[in-house]
Parts: sequence; C-alpha cells; structure tokens
Amino acid sequence: MLKAGMIQKGMIAILILGTVLVLAGWRYGSLQTARYDVREADTALRSLLTVSDQVPGSLSKLVVKWQGDWAANDGNPAVMAAQIADRLKLPAVNKLVENGHAVYRSVHNTQDLKIRLHVMERQPRQWYVFVQLESSNAGRMHLIRLHKLCAELLKSAGVQAQWNTAVQRSLRSDKTVSQLMVLTEESLAKNLSMQSRERYTDATTEAVSYEAPELPLSVQSGEHQVHVQMAVHENEVEKDTRITLGFPLITIEY
Repeated sequence: MLKAGMIQKGMIAILILGTVLVLAGWRYGSLQTARYDVREADTALRSLLTVSDQVPGSLSKLVVKWQGDWAANDGNPAVMAAQIADRLKLPAVNKLVENGHAVYRSVHNTQDLKIRLHVMERQPRQWYVFVQLESSNAGRMHLIRLHKLCAELLKSAGVQAQWNTAVQRSLRSDKTVSQLMVLTEESLAKNLSMQSRERYTDATTEAVSYEAPELPLSVQSGEHQVHVQMAVHENEVEKDTRITLGFPLITIEY
C-alpha cells in the first residue's frame, strides 16, 4: 500500500506541475494565436515525433490535444461543432448540460484511433473548444493527417487554438529507472541541446523538465522555458517500463 501510494503521489506531482505551468501561460511561438500557419503545425508535430523516435521502446500511445477559446458573436456553436465533427468523420454531436452550461460532444473510438470533440460554454457567447486525438503506433500516420486537418478547421472557425502532444513508449528492461533516464537523455542529447530545469524522483519514477530551444513548443516556468518533459516509470502491474515525453509538458497519465 505504501508503494502504491508513492506511485500515485508521483503521478499527481507531475500532473500538478503540468497544470501549474499551463496556468502560468502557454507560449507556442508562431502557434501562439489562431494566425498560425497550418504547415507549421504539421511540420512541428513531425519534428517532435522524429525526436521521440530516438527514445528506447516501442510506441504505445500518441496523444495530440487542440484547445482554445471561441467567441460566438454571430456564429452558432451547434453548427460550428457539427461542421468540425463532420470534417473529422465523427458521429453527430450530442448536446448536454453540465453545471448549467451547454456542451456539444462527439466521440469516436476504434482500436487504432480515438477522437474526442467538446465544445463547451464558458459564459454567454464565450466557448471553449477541445479536440483530442489518440492513436497506437498503427494509427500514427492517420493521426498526423488529422492533426493537420484540426489546424485548418480551428483556424477557419476562428478558434484561438493551441496544441500540445505526448508520446508514450514501452519496453522491458533489467535496467533501473535512473539508468534508463540517463540512457534516454544521452540518446536525445546526440541531436538536441537539452538542459534540465525541474526534477521529481520516487521509488518507481523519475521525471525531468528540460529547456531545449530547438523544439517548437514551449511554456514559461519561472525565469526559464520548458520545451519537453520526460518521465520514466516502472509499471509493476504490466511488468514493463514506460517512457513518456510531453511537448512541452506531459498531459497524460504515465
């Protein structure tokens, strides 16, 4: 029970760190506002996946999250949500009411690809749009195409959109978490200039945030920027090790 508690605290600590940094303000360079170039979003994701391919293990999960504010003005949120769902080939949106606010939602799940669309009312005529793409290795290329399509759709709809991505790789190894962290850092450092900024360690997990100016996404943390966060976690249930990278932060459970 003690070890399980420590694991849970470790995951909570990393997610809290991510939340704090998000609240401090995303800084996405040329992707900071809805005036981003669609080609830049596509190129940036491909470059980040090239970096993650240098990490040991096989790709088990790839997640891209698009999110941002939308001012209704003369637009109809139901129509906007339906149009995005149609272009992403999702089921018809369902309207729900949560905590007194309208939510338009559509979800599509297959073995290789999962898509979630939420268009949520924050206050009168102010909405929040969230699209999550998740794939296994088999759905990787499809997800990349959908990522580019999301960039086009959200820009066209006037959503002030930002995005982040997380990659999870799995392997079986007799090396410790610390040893795998060092090996992974050495592998990435061959082609990337990295400087550690924050670090968390417990019995089964080591997580580090890095400044790596060559990478396209970043978030401000204190007096420096974070471009990538990495966690190596020993999964005692599955008897394997998961290496998770978040660009710029880990926003999924590791």
